[in-house]
Amino acid sequence: MISYINHFRPIYEVRSAAFWLGAIFLIPLSGMPYGWAFALFGLLVLTVRSLQIWKALKFRMAISTKWLTTLQVPKLLAIQARMRKEVNSMYLGIGYEWTQKHCQIAHDIIRMPTTDIPGLPRWLGKTDTGRKFEEMIESIFAPKDSIRDRMPQGSSWIHGMEPKKGLVPFHYKAMGGHTAVGGTTGSGKTRTYEVISTQVIHTPSDVLLCIDPKNDADWRKRVETECKRTGRKFLYFNQAKPSESIRLNPIENWSQPSEIPSRIAQLMDEGPFRDFAFLFIDRAVKGELYIGDKPNLRSILKYAQSGITTLLEKSLKRFFRESGLLDWETLVAQDTVKMANKPGVSLVDGMVALYNARFVALDKGHETLGGLVATHTHDKEHYMRIIASALPLLQMLATGETGLMLAPKADDFEDEREIWDIDKIIKQKAVLYMGLDSLSNNIVQKAIASMVLADVAAVCGSIYNFYDSPPEVVLIIDEVGEAINEQVIQVLNKGRGAGFKAFVAFQARADLEARLGNAAKMLQVLGNLNNQIILRLEDTDTAQWFSDKVGETAIRNLVMTGSTSTGSEAHVGEFTGSVSRSLQMEKVPLIPTRLIHSLPNLQYFMRISGAAVYQGRIPILQG
Repeated sequence: MISYINHFRPIYEVRSAAFWLGAIFLIPLSGMPYGWAFALFGLLVLTVRSLQIWKALKFRMAISTKWLTTLQVPKLLAIQARMRKEVNSMYLGIGYEWTQKHCQIAHDIIRMPTTDIPGLPRWLGKTDTGRKFEEMIESIFAPKDSIRDRMPQGSSWIHGMEPKKGLVPFHYKAMGGHTAVGGTTGSGKTRTYEVISTQVIHTPSDVLLCIDPKNDADWRKRVETECKRTGRKFLYFNQAKPSESIRLNPIENWSQPSEIPSRIAQLMDEGPFRDFAFLFIDRAVKGELYIGDKPNLRSILKYAQSGITTLLEKSLKRFFRESGLLDWETLVAQDTVKMANKPGVSLVDGMVALYNARFVALDKGHETLGGLVATHTHDKEHYMRIIASALPLLQMLATGETGLMLAPKADDFEDEREIWDIDKIIKQKAVLYMGLDSLSNNIVQKAIASMVLADVAAVCGSIYNFYDSPPEVVLIIDEVGEAINEQVIQVLNKGRGAGFKAFVAFQARADLEARLGNAAKMLQVLGNLNNQIILRLEDTDTAQWFSDKVGETAIRNLVMTGSTSTGSEAHVGEFTGSVSRSLQMEKVPLIPTRLIHSLPNLQYFMRISGAAVYQGRIPILQG
């Protein structure tokens, strides 16, 4: 027979306990034979009833009181070491596995008026004596290492419905499927990142890269503190605080030259101007590489502004020398004299004419030179109109203090700030914290984040292709809508094989759709986030998406019906009646969206792809 437990009935055991308590005292006084034996039996029953009363009271206190867990970092590390050894998992607070049983209780509570949810009497908090009594009861039932959460957000009963809580595991093998972290402002995303970051930093084999558009002071302080404890290199990048920041070259790593113009072009709006800008920047970059220069944002800006004449001249000189045309200067001088009657003829024009006559005509030209010549001979007015769409972006990234940070001069010995790139950070197992000043300089910060994440994708591809044993890299991106691009999608698609584990945070799915431009791209991103950690959400669409991910279950509803009747010819006191009870099954979401909207601060639901669902509470780290 299917049983049904009403967790909110009156505690009838109190009456029984009171009866047996009285019996224990009265039986010995009655003088009945073997009264002591009956008293012992009464004590046994009283003990059983008292335990039942304690269990019921503990449940009522748990669902009527919110708690916050505090945890010292040494204790966190001890827990992490034990969990990694026993179940190869990371610690994500205390909680329990969410099952059909909890769904049943949740629906029972949802159907009740709020005033009917049992708890402490409201009058307790209205007098000094009542408040002291309330504090005494709280101290008795308070969980270990917990303080009362008196913030108004959230419903206390969600976390309290399970009396037997344990350590919530997040298995390392599951992390390779990447993780979505959803939560509204103030729900606890930063505290979640602090717990994850601390454990990653204290794992010597792991590398941590943090991208934080808000530049959260607490998160940064936690990361820096833990790096000092472990002796790991802490790197801080913040365009708004150049004196505290490292220098970071976002186009240092690439496998094909076309990746560099791609990273710049992807920051522009789609259209023909972006395609042409990519074309001209690509030609300049290949020209720099041909003459042995190292492209950076500053050099790209220089050639975009002043043209590629100087670059073309250097490239042709090198080509002539390598082709054995040692008397090219004499030949160019002769051609220049012949073209003297044409206005605007320069030395470079003569070099181009020689190149075309001696090499291109014989199909012996060079691909890079062909592109540079095409740009040089392109209509100047049309060229400036096209490249003008890229100039504002390049100006923001390559000039002033920002330019010195993103296009560092290795020979500038007066600048003592260290120069790093993503590949170097990973190889040296350093920890990077990028704090972006998105509130005051949103456009520039989005561009910087996109460029750096593109560099991350390039390094990820290099590791995937050339490393036999890839390093473990944990990439945490807060407010991913501020920085997501095609390269991030590629990291989510293929990063697992390169040892990357990504955590991306957002407040609503609409953030991704707005940034990517269409729902299909948004779904592509979400489809690559196999795990979900969902704190309190205000967005119904995102809550429904997570609820659908978790799936459905069946709950039992107790239906009671009653009827009375009397016949027209019956006696006035004569009537018939009936009462019936039935259990009905109903299909419902395992986690209703209302619960997601009602989570208190620092509480979450977590779904591991293809595995369990947990409800947990993130601790507040101390020390």
